[in-house]
Amino acid sequence: MIFFVSGIDTGVGKTVATSCMLGWLLGQGRRATAMKLVQTGLRDEPGDQEAYRRWSGGHGLPECPACYAYPASPDLAASLEGKDIDTSRLVLAAEQAASKTDILLVEGAGGLMVPLTAGVTLLDLLQETRWAVLLVASARLGSINHTLLSLEALAGRQIPLAGLVFNEVPHVDACMREHALATFRRGLRRYDFPERLALLPDSGAANSEPDFSVLFG
Repeated sequence: MIFFVSGIDTGVGKTVATSCMLGWLLGQGRRATAMKLVQTGLRDEPGDQEAYRRWSGGHGLPECPACYAYPASPDLAASLEGKDIDTSRLVLAAEQAASKTDILLVEGAGGLMVPLTAGVTLLDLLQETRWAVLLVASARLGSINHTLLSLEALAGRQIPLAGLVFNEVPHVDACMREHALATFRRGLRRYDFPERLALLPDSGAANSEPDFSVLFG
């Protein structure tokens, strides 16, 4: 089964969430792996799949099918190299990887409306594939707006949502945290999504072991 890991925006913690979920699944004895669907910014960093490798315990990982140097949206990064992104190739790469395991985590790039080409967004691709989405959110300022907009976008396209991953980083005070969690739960109910919400604690905090059983059963 394919789970698509999206964020409510850039920098919310998709790669950390994907890596932690992969480590948790493998620790539960599940056959699982992870891949990045599109990677930009390789001019300045090694890429998100390096993070997965640290959690995979030596398990082989499928390669990212579309990698670009410039740190920008996929459509721009590809165009600067004189290329166009073939979305059918992305889907085929993910489906081939999924055929070799039980659970494949596919990490997206940024939020749901990130353009892959001039006419196709990640949301369009998800509407076509019907991959179940794991949406990474947080309680930082602005996240409530971005999370509810993301839920509305998924509901409007009838894209399945497997659940929310609530990133506890950055830290906010208890008032903001509890308000965000309550608002997200109401949002899930409002759009008729399953009320599945997993916490991603700060790795340096006490009781920092995540539990993703609510998402994966």
